[in-house]
Amino acid sequence: MAAEVRVVRLDALPAAEIAALSRAALDRPLGGAAEVIVAVPADEAVVLGAFQRASELDEALNHTSTTRRGSGGAEARVGPGSVWMQLALARPDALVPCPPSRLLNRYVRPLLGAITKAGALARYFDRDWISARRSPVASVSFAHDTKSGRALVEAIVAVDTPFAVRDRPSFMGREPLSLRALGVARATGEVADAVIDAYASAYGPAERSREIPSHAGAIDLHREPPWAAIREEPIGVVGAGRDAEGVLRVGGELMVSRDVLADLERVIAESPHDPAAIERAIDALSGERVALLGIRSLQSIRDVIFEALELPRS
Repeated sequence: MAAEVRVVRLDALPAAEIAALSRAALDRPLGGAAEVIVAVPADEAVVLGAFQRASELDEALNHTSTTRRGSGGAEARVGPGSVWMQLALARPDALVPCPPSRLLNRYVRPLLGAITKAGALARYFDRDWISARRSPVASVSFAHDTKSGRALVEAIVAVDTPFAVRDRPSFMGREPLSLRALGVARATGEVADAVIDAYASAYGPAERSREIPSHAGAIDLHREPPWAAIREEPIGVVGAGRDAEGVLRVGGELMVSRDVLADLERVIAESPHDPAAIERAIDALSGERVALLGIRSLQSIRDVIFEALELPRS
């Protein structure tokens, strides 16, 4: 039987290179239904979500090396004490029945088993983190494209390197901790092996590899001006503002299908004085085939766009 899943175990890879693998995950060819990368970074870095701007956390960065991943959500710290998992999928239901809106719920299950096997009972409550003993111990995030169907589920597990850069509304007052701080006496490599084994065995035959897949090129994070307008949502900041080239972008700590967000930005660029056209593009974010997490109401997105464009709001 042909392997549906290719699993790739990587050690001591620069964080920027692992992030580049993440940014390429929706576009590079897949040999089967899915590809799992489990990596241990060689160095420390702060990894921004796909739609964040570094200006959101200038003080928290404190000259730390910064890069960007392909999935949405908030920043996470990585280092030699982190296990970084990336599950690239040909489509959301490539391995199990799964609508786009349930990507995290369906595909973090092997990860929960691996963390539990390491020594801390892990649970997931439909947020952007995994809990063990009531503390956030791992960040989880997704990327998705409705046109191609491709998806990415990503996790950063704090084995010895804490993943949280700052307190966030999403944590609901709970203190993020590493597995080591919870008393789990497992080496980072052991936890990485448990994660790779969990995903390799969860979905049928798996092909194992240590070959580094193709990835995206370098990026410049520090040319981005601050958001012109922001709102606070359960997941954190949602913002709108022009980039260094003057194009109005929408982003922050939300997770959303990248092409639907890009379509919204295109409508804004083409029809900046047409509120009705912009409203229709915003409404498309609630479509059945769209993955969206962290937004209570599309009103927040509408508000930041109209404020950034200085359009009247009803």
